[in-house]
Amino acid sequence: MRKRSELLIAVFQIPVDYLMLVISFVLAYFLREGSGKPFAVDVGGYTYLNFMLIFLPIWLVLFFSVGLYRLRSDRTKWLELGKIIAACSAGVMALIVIDFLSVKPIFPAKIIPIYGFLFSIVLVSLGRIIMGVVQRLLARYGVGVYRVLFIGQGPTADQLKRTLRKLKRRYKIVSTISSIESVSFQKLENLIRREHIDTVLVANVSSDEQKLTDILSFCQNNHVGYQYVPTMSGLYTSKILSTQIGSVPVLEMKPTPIEGWGRVVKRLFDVIVTTIIALVTLPIQIVIYLLIKITEPGPVIYPHECYGRKGKKINVYKFRTMKSEYSLGPKFGGQTIEDVLKKLPKDKAEEFKKNAKIKNDPRVSGIGKFLRKTSLDELPQLYNVLKGDLSLVGPRPLPESELKLLGGNKNLAKIVTIRPGITGLWQVSGRNDLEYSERVRLNIYYIENWSLWLDIKILFKTFWQAVFERNGL
Repeated sequence: MRKRSELLIAVFQIPVDYLMLVISFVLAYFLREGSGKPFAVDVGGYTYLNFMLIFLPIWLVLFFSVGLYRLRSDRTKWLELGKIIAACSAGVMALIVIDFLSVKPIFPAKIIPIYGFLFSIVLVSLGRIIMGVVQRLLARYGVGVYRVLFIGQGPTADQLKRTLRKLKRRYKIVSTISSIESVSFQKLENLIRREHIDTVLVANVSSDEQKLTDILSFCQNNHVGYQYVPTMSGLYTSKILSTQIGSVPVLEMKPTPIEGWGRVVKRLFDVIVTTIIALVTLPIQIVIYLLIKITEPGPVIYPHECYGRKGKKINVYKFRTMKSEYSLGPKFGGQTIEDVLKKLPKDKAEEFKKNAKIKNDPRVSGIGKFLRKTSLDELPQLYNVLKGDLSLVGPRPLPESELKLLGGNKNLAKIVTIRPGITGLWQVSGRNDLEYSERVRLNIYYIENWSLWLDIKILFKTFWQAVFERNGL
């Protein structure tokens, strides 16, 4: 259920954006006029302003198209800035094309739309920052905040609670029930009335489906929002569409959006962006290669055998971060992961068996710790992308040792629908703090909901975490 205050804030954002756009092009006009140079074309100020007042609502349509007016959006300010830049770029290009095709010129000088473009990015962003401050002030008094009844326990529920607390401008957990089995409709009704509940959020991912359906019906009848964390199979049901063969109705499972043209677009994006990154980082790669060669005996590049698309075995290249005595493969005596685990303390070996990861991993070399912290050890995977084994973004390459954690070959088929990626959704959603089942869930979500914009967001977040968050900047 949408809160009225949320709708009012979203609606009020539209005239604020429009005002900022108008001010941007007025400032652009006066900036050019104040330069002291005569205008190239005699276009009156009122004629120019009237045209911009009529045209700029089209700019707002572009804002709509990129999702800048989406309700209950929890995007970061950086991602919002990216959308503003994208929409303003399209808007100014449209202006330049119209000016070129128009019989009568629109701008008294060609530089004015460029000034307007730059001003629009700054002022629209400023307007949204001001609106954000207003929203936070209102949130202190509970205006626009969703009061949540949280039902659930376990790792997934704990992760979701932490996320909701970070989003305190939008959500407030006012009551918690640990188990869905203990929920009665009388208890629900009392809580909803007493605590003024806006949304019931169920995080028991393995709950009885009938119980979930009953709670959904209850919430709908009482005009309360309802959200729940889906089961693994529930992630796929949203991709079922109704069609028919002849006159017989059938249900069809929608393929991942990456199929068809999506795969072509994703591959072109991978090749272009990877080539640029590989060329820019080549000096860094050479330095890393020499440092490993000097400080650690053995090969510098470590080929890690993993499952690629459609279950094909591939070698994923990385700068070696492990000490020689813990490295796997024929170049290191042919030792297996079982051999390595015997060398580790019991608690570390058990941690690896549970999560396929070890915090404060004793197997990692000195330079390896730095490379892992900054993700520079993954730079050789750029050549995997150019080769076609990997994508820039996708599920993490899966080694055979993780098949048991994944649940065997039946779940492997889901994960290897597409090429694995250097980075992915789970890597920017918690990294080592996530349970293995949560990583699988996020991988499946990515596969089923892929878009080029999602790839761009994940790459941006990966860069941000590698450069700033992991380095304490």
